[in-house]
Amino acid sequence: MVECGGLEHRFAGRPGPPPAPARLGPLSGYHHPMEPVDAPSRMLDPRVKTAWRIQTAIVAIPVAVFGLIGAGALWVASSPMWLAILVGVAGLAFAVIMLWPVPEVRYRRWRWEVTDLEVRLQHGLIVIERVVIPMVRIQHVDTSQGPIMHAFGLSEVKVSTAAGLHAIPALADEDAGVLRDKIAVLARVRDDGGL
Repeated sequence: MVECGGLEHRFAGRPGPPPAPARLGPLSGYHHPMEPVDAPSRMLDPRVKTAWRIQTAIVAIPVAVFGLIGAGALWVASSPMWLAILVGVAGLAFAVIMLWPVPEVRYRRWRWEVTDLEVRLQHGLIVIERVVIPMVRIQHVDTSQGPIMHAFGLSEVKVSTAAGLHAIPALADEDAGVLRDKIAVLARVRDDGGL
């Protein structure tokens, strides 16, 4: 008798291999990459949507203005009317898309989770990227914030490994500090300051 994932299979006179083991979770057998079973459960602070919109406006609004200026210049230069309209609408459409749906989708897709063994991240706008960082690989952890995030009371937790840098971008300041300390303890990283 052979034990296969909780199922018994007797070889008594049966040709061929035993049946495939029962699916026990994401680490055994086939696991579809888009199943929500392995997705991290924690979301970012919702204030980040407004902060991202402000950061994006710094680029998107000038693009829209230059698009409208370009459309006016094309119209004055007797270019085809459709070309002037196309340039103006493209600039405005870029700004509107970058300021409203993009931050909302980014927020909904960003997930994170910290366990005793790993840090799990999920993010992406069109392509969803999932990252698992084992605690034993973490070399450094700290927090940081720029002026816009500071105005909203948000901080970023950065986790460094030999392979690169990963970040959880928008947590409340106090939560970011607690998380930084928790990861440092779990990864046995020496404290060297931060927020």
